[in-house]
Amino acid sequence: MANCAYCGQHAGFLRRKHADCHDAHHRGLVEMTTLAKRAASMGEFNASALRQRLAEVAEAAFAGEDHITGALERGWEQAVSESLADGILTRDEEERLRNYRDGLALGDAGSRAAMGNLERAAQDRLAQDARQAALAAQGEQALRELSDSLDQSRVGPDRRRLLAQAWEMAVDGVLEDGVLTLEEEAALVRYLRHFKLAAADVNANGAHTNMVKAAVIREAAEGLVPQRQTISGRIPFNLMKSEQLVWTIDDVDYHEVVTRRERRGTSHGLSIRIAKGLYYRPGTFRARVHEWEETVHVDTGLLGITTKHLYFHGQRKRFRIRYDRIVSFEPYSDGIGVMRDALTAKPQSFRTGDGWFIYNLATNLARQ
Repeated sequence: MANCAYCGQHAGFLRRKHADCHDAHHRGLVEMTTLAKRAASMGEFNASALRQRLAEVAEAAFAGEDHITGALERGWEQAVSESLADGILTRDEEERLRNYRDGLALGDAGSRAAMGNLERAAQDRLAQDARQAALAAQGEQALRELSDSLDQSRVGPDRRRLLAQAWEMAVDGVLEDGVLTLEEEAALVRYLRHFKLAAADVNANGAHTNMVKAAVIREAAEGLVPQRQTISGRIPFNLMKSEQLVWTIDDVDYHEVVTRRERRGTSHGLSIRIAKGLYYRPGTFRARVHEWEETVHVDTGLLGITTKHLYFHGQRKRFRIRYDRIVSFEPYSDGIGVMRDALTAKPQSFRTGDGWFIYNLATNLARQ
């Protein structure tokens, strides 16, 4: 004979629990979890009143303190899942969920998966807010609100990294159309100054450099002379008095198209037997010259872009090309090609690593 695992009374022959007690226990756990989830989803709740109510349900359901703690955890997990069901975690939702855990002193034990989901969703929301603030027309207000959100969040040491990554993503979004307006640039710069981020902080993937390049192209397209690059050291170009240096790019591969020639021939004739083991073969030989063109790497050096010329300075080749002597520009994914206005001219190309920038900069300066 055994007693019921729930009520402790006689359970009957070969039985360990009463069916009614088992059902009451199950219903009680469900009710406790529902009460906990409702409390986690509320703006305000009384922790003492909640625990008292759960204790009453637990007593009727033959449940103990461990069951109460488990219901509090499960309710919180379910509240987190419901809050993230739409893919968005609002500030109010995050605050309610955190207040629930803090108010009940649950700490970080248990619910690790739900806690991780909450943290990631909070980070994503802050990153989205940061991207919007980086381009907000009313910048100062948006930046202050973002600062308040960050102060209230639990980002901690990841705050600076989050701000930098959000700014980089904002730049990528702005430059999808290849155009950076003056207003967009001003908003991006305002963001950096507000959070005291240096260019090095947001240039791990070249975002700051890309912003500066886009600004240079915008100014050149507007007929201005961009002065965005800080050039230090000696420049090996002999500039004319009427021109200004706009940009330099080092380690540029210079290529030329060259003509190759090769003489190929064939011989024809008939072998005539004169004596045993002796033959005579009169014949003719014809030869033709075959020509073909190929692009070869000539040198690697410094490319300078000015208001009048393209300059190149390498170990073996040093020259400049006037814009008004260029018949056509050819854009490449990693550079630019040019064709001079001359009868014997061959295509020349410069591999800079960023064809979009060099092509747009050179063509816009050539139009000035």
